[in-house]
Amino acid sequence: MNRLALTVLVHEGPMARSYLGVLYAAGFKVERIVMLVSKRDLAHRRMVAPWLPVAMRRPLARLMQDLRMNHWSRELLRRHPEVCQPWLQELAGSCGVNVDVFDGLTERPDYARYADRVDEVFVDGLTDPALEQHLRGLPGCRAILFTGGGMVPATLLNIPGCRFIHVHPGVLPHVRGADGLLWSLLLRGRPGATAFYMSPGLDTGDIICASDLDLPPIPKGFAQLDTAMAYRLLYAFVDPMLRAVMLRQVILGAPGDLCSLQTSPQQESEGTTFHFMNTRLRRFAFDRLSALATTTPSPVGAQS
Repeated sequence: MNRLALTVLVHEGPMARSYLGVLYAAGFKVERIVMLVSKRDLAHRRMVAPWLPVAMRRPLARLMQDLRMNHWSRELLRRHPEVCQPWLQELAGSCGVNVDVFDGLTERPDYARYADRVDEVFVDGLTDPALEQHLRGLPGCRAILFTGGGMVPATLLNIPGCRFIHVHPGVLPHVRGADGLLWSLLLRGRPGATAFYMSPGLDTGDIICASDLDLPPIPKGFAQLDTAMAYRLLYAFVDPMLRAVMLRQVILGAPGDLCSLQTSPQQESEGTTFHFMNTRLRRFAFDRLSALATTTPSPVGAQS
């Protein structure tokens, strides 16, 4: 197993688990995981059991976070195993991984399997001073993989010696903002992904690698799913896997130091920033995806 000089800032959910699972399958164990345990219930934004002592409150918050953020990965497989199981086999094959990489999305993994060290930080969001203090205390210069949880504040991005890497589901600067996978399908006819060093602003920063991607396999019956369930399926499995494949491409092509990869500048004035799609637009994008998938079966991979 190769040791990767990378710190992964884990916001619990399919995104972080996909990154770690795909890297591990490629033969990489990261240097450190910083696990963010939220003091708040992520659904209702209320503090989790504030009357309990921290020693009891933190494991409860960790459990609630896992149940909330990984609910649909588990529920889709429970409700529709006859659809999901063969489809995940196809999706894994197209991404060049074994299908057991998806086990990490539904089980409760031992994060120590993926990293030399796992730190747990009990925080009230990314702006919590405890997180900044923890990251500032880490030794040496380091690349930090951001896996979600909100907008990264400038106080973290400006920590000396730290460079935050993010993988966005769209080709920057053309498709910025929310629902990048769906906007890419609607406007460019295929998904895309961009790895970049983060800077203050929404999806801004120097680009490491950006590419349109081939269409992933889509399960039979996808067109018959209601809009909410189709959305959950894409964001439980497809979106995280496409981002993880892009990250793997960056890592395999990296000459060494992940803090100083070759980049191209991105102008904030270029491109378009999109918001979350409404239900009608989502349905239109899903219909477009179903139509494309029936005519363009191909493995997932970066295109030049």
